[in-house]
Amino acid sequence: MSIERVERTSLWKCTLGQRDGEYTKELERLRSSYINFRDKSSALVSKISESLPGLTQHDVSHLDALWETADLICGENYELNPLEAYVFGGAVLLHDSALCFEAYDNGVNGVRATKIWKDTYASLSAGIDVDEATKIADFAALRHLHAHQAERLTEKNWLDPESGAALYLIEDNSLRKHLGEIIGKIAASHHWPIEEVESKLPSQINALAGFPRPWRIDPVKIACMLRCADAAHIDNERAPDFLHALIKRRGVSFAHWKAQNKLAAVDIDQTDSSGSTLLFTSTHGFLESESDAWWIAYDTVCMIEKEIRSCNALLESKRSEAQFRVKRVRGVESPELMSKHIQTEGWNPCVAEVHVGNIENLVSTLGGEKLYGEGCDKFEVIVRELIQNARDSIQARRQVEDGFLGKVLIRLESTVEGYFLYVEDNGVGMSKRVLTGPLLDFGTSFWTSSLVHSEFPGLRSSKFKSSGKFGIGFYSVFMGADEVFISSKPWNGGASDVWQLNFKNGLSLRPLLKNKQPQDFKTDVSTQIKLRLKPNVLKENGMVEVKRNTVGSENLLVNVGDFIASICAALDVSVFFAMGGGEYNEVHQDILNSNCYESWLKKLSYAEYQSKDVSEYVRFNYNRLRPIAEGDHWHGLAAISVTPTSSNQNFLSIKTVDKLSSSVHGRSGEDFVGFVNYLPKSAKREISEFSASQDAIDSWAKEQVEILNELKINPIERCFLAYSLAYFKVDPINVSNVLIVRDEGFGFLTFKELASMSVKKEIVFVKTPDMDHMDIYTKINSVPGKVMFKPLRNSSFLSLKFKNGSPENEISALGCLCREIVKLGFKPSFRIEKSIGDSAFGHCDGLIVTAVD
Repeated sequence: MSIERVERTSLWKCTLGQRDGEYTKELERLRSSYINFRDKSSALVSKISESLPGLTQHDVSHLDALWETADLICGENYELNPLEAYVFGGAVLLHDSALCFEAYDNGVNGVRATKIWKDTYASLSAGIDVDEATKIADFAALRHLHAHQAERLTEKNWLDPESGAALYLIEDNSLRKHLGEIIGKIAASHHWPIEEVESKLPSQINALAGFPRPWRIDPVKIACMLRCADAAHIDNERAPDFLHALIKRRGVSFAHWKAQNKLAAVDIDQTDSSGSTLLFTSTHGFLESESDAWWIAYDTVCMIEKEIRSCNALLESKRSEAQFRVKRVRGVESPELMSKHIQTEGWNPCVAEVHVGNIENLVSTLGGEKLYGEGCDKFEVIVRELIQNARDSIQARRQVEDGFLGKVLIRLESTVEGYFLYVEDNGVGMSKRVLTGPLLDFGTSFWTSSLVHSEFPGLRSSKFKSSGKFGIGFYSVFMGADEVFISSKPWNGGASDVWQLNFKNGLSLRPLLKNKQPQDFKTDVSTQIKLRLKPNVLKENGMVEVKRNTVGSENLLVNVGDFIASICAALDVSVFFAMGGGEYNEVHQDILNSNCYESWLKKLSYAEYQSKDVSEYVRFNYNRLRPIAEGDHWHGLAAISVTPTSSNQNFLSIKTVDKLSSSVHGRSGEDFVGFVNYLPKSAKREISEFSASQDAIDSWAKEQVEILNELKINPIERCFLAYSLAYFKVDPINVSNVLIVRDEGFGFLTFKELASMSVKKEIVFVKTPDMDHMDIYTKINSVPGKVMFKPLRNSSFLSLKFKNGSPENEISALGCLCREIVKLGFKPSFRIEKSIGDSAFGHCDGLIVTAVD
């Protein structure tokens, strides 16, 4: 295909298309290289339709069209030099080139050997046709991998079948060596979040040797050009009528073709005299049966508007002259406005739409099992996220209504259609604006949106702190629910203020919006979430399986009320549960308002479902529970562990994020019993650091040690105390024992005593193969003539890492010993003795420590 359409653009004419001037040789080199680059890329992208026949056109016509679209968006006389034009053109050529098997090592076999392909294939239902499953996995893998692979394509070579010579997309070795990497990065960047463009790309690359100095390259600007041009190229050129008729399509692929098939080429809105507005129009109206395709077109245009605005904002932050002429897209403010340009026929778009393009894919990637993990407990995640939302609503109402307490009501009903789960609260509720706005704006929390200012003035400046931060928790419900019904009203509104938003088929269709109160909507409720759960989310008898996650251990089956109580853990609102039409029972009470720690800890640990030992342990230890507090804010209610309670995972502790469980499964009491709160590592509530300051933890730990001293704990308990203190980053050196083995048998020593012994005896720490850590699986029972440290359980206390010749962790067993040696006026000496014995993982080395003058 001829390059003429590229050559007609102002971007080309003002850069690579220049024929006169003092740099004709340099221009010809770039121009010749680009044309050759384009010819090779054209052959590569022609294979995309073979690999993914369902896609819209991604051939060289699409690549050339991006020059035209970028020309339109950038505007006349846009600041772009020839080297930048070459890099832009190269990134255009690469950005989608990896959507075919030929772009990967080993071709189709190489793609099908990747984890993403295997995972996609394995996740498909067993009844699906093998060929169809393979095609779905191919599509998913290539879409997932293509941006990253584009970054490598300038370095990849293909062998000439006749000569065996290596062929590259960029033949000019110097240009490939010095520009290939940045071209690849910019090509890959079209799939990055906009925030990563500036952080991952350099701000400037100087001109190559032999080229004019002013031809310096701005990678961020070029990346923004590519992003906007690629986003805005949607029209019937990419979905031509005849090809549309020839290729059999269905589902989302068909809707995408239908959407683009009806769109004319994008243009500047002639009613805007500034020329800064893009306009998308349809050649004819979308019928009611084509409504899905219309929504795809609308969502895509909204995405284009967002891309243009975010890129202009980024460019403005760098320098104002780099901004594009186009600033906005006509009609994106509402579906009604857009329907004047992308027309409908016989129907009107509803404003209650989810404000994200391809929401099903986005939710499955960021809001479902892809976020929470394959095989996650869907019921746990759903209940936890809905309780969190209800809690935030109640806490907000506590700020706007003095004396309000609030409660969460959860009900589970079994019907012939399956289980229905109700989660209700009497918090602030949601207006129509919130219900159809932030709630459905994936990734945007209402509590951080601008709408909260008008809905609840003063709330942001109050003591209110939301648990929900990521704006995606609500979407977890679609992992385990076939139908979702949301009904809400402002807390001070009446029946006429109740709005319903109903997802009758998950996220496959647009929700229905009704201004009608459901029959089962109570007068004292502000928000009701009703879910029809998918099969297998719960056991047939309505029980929930709690996993121990250890080989050979027996899982627990607990009733839903007790399961919910453990999820709530330390929640600061009351939660009630009812089964069917039964009475509501309070399954959780704010622990700050309760002194009944024994029953709380028993419920937390499912004591009634376990052996009597657990209840006995609770009975003897609940009095040691103390808050980890800063002022009146609790970061935990816990007692430090001093016994080996972890062997069968007895659920005596729980780690929380914003007072809700991170996970109720696989819990033990090896470091503490009770609850400790953590900061979230990610949106899926993985734990990170303690939410409490180290000072607060130190104060709590000091009190725990004082209590244990009063109880006169035995030597072995003082050994376990060291492990638990180390978990909380508290120094155990003066309060703990260590267990050692020597020729005459076992013994308990303080660190000071062990340090004194190291003056005359060698202290041995058995080291795990290939790790700087003590081996807890060693088969070594003793080392003749030496004192061996005997580990009791795995912990950071067993670290053997060094930094600058000294133990990296000062409060590890090794760190404590070395500090005591120094206190005695000696220096610790270290050496490694190879293969002193065996472990479950291979031969063990010994780290030998002695005190020397």
